[in-house]
Amino acid sequence: MTREEKLNYIASHYMNVMWQKAYSVLSDAHEAEDACQEAFIKLMRIEDKIEDVTEPRVRALCGIIARNTAVDMARKNGRTDPTEDIYMDLESKEQPKASPEQELTDKEAVSELISEIKALPDTYRDVLMLRCLNELSPEETARALSCSVNSVNIRLTRARKLLKERMEGRSGL
Repeated sequence: MTREEKLNYIASHYMNVMWQKAYSVLSDAHEAEDACQEAFIKLMRIEDKIEDVTEPRVRALCGIIARNTAVDMARKNGRTDPTEDIYMDLESKEQPKASPEQELTDKEAVSELISEIKALPDTYRDVLMLRCLNELSPEETARALSCSVNSVNIRLTRARKLLKERMEGRSGL
């Protein structure tokens, strides 16, 4: 496959994923488009290292580069911690009206969960993010992390168990 064919394939098949990742960080369509353009330029620089553009790990790579580019843009624009947006989806789900006490308790629980996810070892946090938040399949996650599907499943199980233990430890259950 020629360089031009690879880049055309990436643009036609992965640009939507890239835009979604950038938008999830920036929350602005125009800024997300700018981030995608910058990310695509970065991909052009490493295109020769990509052998098969149809592999799921290339899709994951495009998403990661787009997200990281968006994070850089957000930092340049003065946002202190743009990675918080990844976790804000947990808080933004529409729920039925609850009492003020229940809302406060729920917000505290979400904040604790976010803190515990951030505190997980990289091995567990990465697999949790790719499988649960980025919704990659076990096979795609294994390719992105350069490990076996069995390792992905074991890490995910351990991540969930560790997260559960930490959350129970915080609440004193």
